[in-house]
Amino acid sequence: MLVFEADQVYDYLKSRMPGLLRLESGVGIGWSRDGELVAGAVFEQHNGVSVWAHVAIDDGHLPRTFLRAFLAYPFKVCKVQAVRGYVEASNHRLRNLARRLGAVEEATLKQATTNGDVVICTLWRRNHVALAQN
Repeated sequence: MLVFEADQVYDYLKSRMPGLLRLESGVGIGWSRDGELVAGAVFEQHNGVSVWAHVAIDDGHLPRTFLRAFLAYPFKVCKVQAVRGYVEASNHRLRNLARRLGAVEEATLKQATTNGDVVICTLWRRNHVALAQN
């Protein structure tokens, strides 16, 4: 089930992303299964052209409902040209999902976390994969 409670999504993300700070303008979208969040995204730092997304996923299967909401907020609501996010280089599952959605890896920040490198992924409006409504 989709969750739009920013506090709940931030708490979920902060438990998986040490050091994540909450900004007042952040918007959260989560996916709940059996009453527990298994995926979440917070969008922040919208500047009219791009927005940053912080994403965490526990469960291997994400329904299209969550992915559609994840893509709709930045591109249909905010009308930005790009969504950017930091992904730990070792997080192959999230990096693969980003690629399947059409994102490109634009930069690598060496030794940016205690787990090593961080990759900056960008999903451009013109390149993102549209998900069928059914």
